[in-house]
Amino acid sequence: MDEINISEQPVVAPVAETPKKPKNWKKIVGIVGAVVLVAGAGGAITYTIINGTNPTVSTGVASTTLSGDGSTLTLSEGENLISKSGTYTVTGTISNGYIHVKASDTEEVKIILSGVSITNPNGPAIYVESNGNTYIELVGENKINATPTEDLNGAIYSKADLLLSGSGKLAIESTLDGIVGKDDLEIDSGTYTIKASDDGIAGKDSLLIKDGTYTINASGLGLKTSNEEEKGDLEISGGTFSITSTGKAIKSEGSMLISGGKFTISATDDGIHSNADMTIKGGEGTVKSGDDAIHAEGKLQIDDGNYTLNAAEGLEATYIVINGGTIKITATDDGINAANQSSAYTATVEINGGNITIDMGQGDTDAIDSNGNIYINGGTLNITAQSPFDYDGTAKYSGGTMIVNGTQTTSITNQMMGGGGGGTMPGQQQQGGGMMRR
Repeated sequence: MDEINISEQPVVAPVAETPKKPKNWKKIVGIVGAVVLVAGAGGAITYTIINGTNPTVSTGVASTTLSGDGSTLTLSEGENLISKSGTYTVTGTISNGYIHVKASDTEEVKIILSGVSITNPNGPAIYVESNGNTYIELVGENKINATPTEDLNGAIYSKADLLLSGSGKLAIESTLDGIVGKDDLEIDSGTYTIKASDDGIAGKDSLLIKDGTYTINASGLGLKTSNEEEKGDLEISGGTFSITSTGKAIKSEGSMLISGGKFTISATDDGIHSNADMTIKGGEGTVKSGDDAIHAEGKLQIDDGNYTLNAAEGLEATYIVINGGTIKITATDDGINAANQSSAYTATVEINGGNITIDMGQGDTDAIDSNGNIYINGGTLNITAQSPFDYDGTAKYSGGTMIVNGTQTTSITNQMMGGGGGGTMPGQQQQGGGMMRR
């Protein structure tokens, strides 16, 4: 009997500075023996079972127990139930049905989508109700069209840990969300085109994207995590993203870490948003936003990357520290804004390195606005603005190149045109080096 080799490979958790470790994935690393694909007659789906622990597959009308490797079953419309561990290769078309994974917490299920087209007008096209870990691999061109429900609100909806990968493509149209993982959701590769009436890709506990190509058109959020009680972290280390969203393009309830990727973002709301802290260590792209291009409620730290931002405000957080990277900002309100949003930090803009260009619109606009302090210690800062600086606390220049309206200077002037409600929030303390933390 052919077997699947399984080895432990821990997932790197999507956390900004001190990553937490989510559940371990058991990745299927090799399959011995031939895989036979049988196209289903009359537009049905055909499963090919690669490994055999007598997996049960059901059409919702009757069930068949498969034994032995290379067994095949043509599935009809309706429910297609997988209740045992195994690797299932799926091909063909159904117009009113779905794949349903319902197995024990110790089971490992891998579904290979190979030229599949699934339409479900009454719920998700793929529903993982219970399982240990579920893997979906893309081969060839695949299409999903779903009308999810309020409770099962994704075209692909998983209550278990879910990992997607592959060299193929997946096009999703959904009347609610595209891909939903209610536990840890990881995407390692693949090409995804998602049109969603709500959110594009949503992971509750965490969302980790390592690579892949993503074209997302969402009436809600493009990428998001949703766990407000714990975790809710989001990490992107690679991939190419084209996101158009009515809401925020990328949003995390927890910390966010971006260390790679190429981004083209157009959002009515914020472009990239964290309800906690955000660290950007790499990546490149353009962000066009109706509100903030990049926003963190707590600390926003930029160490590297190349980003062009066009928004009402370019960067906004309570504590903003820029150590490196190339950032070009065109803004109509504030270019960089340190606002009192989190009691964990004092509102501060700290620039230690990087190449920053800020071009401001006319009117009551500030290139760098801090409800607290401004520290410029290094880097190159080139500002074109009526109001270069506005701060409510203290400002100190210690190094770097600073050009304001074409003239090099070492003076941080205070326009005090905007600002609004500055000062230190209760419970905050000032520490050395310009870093403000409780």
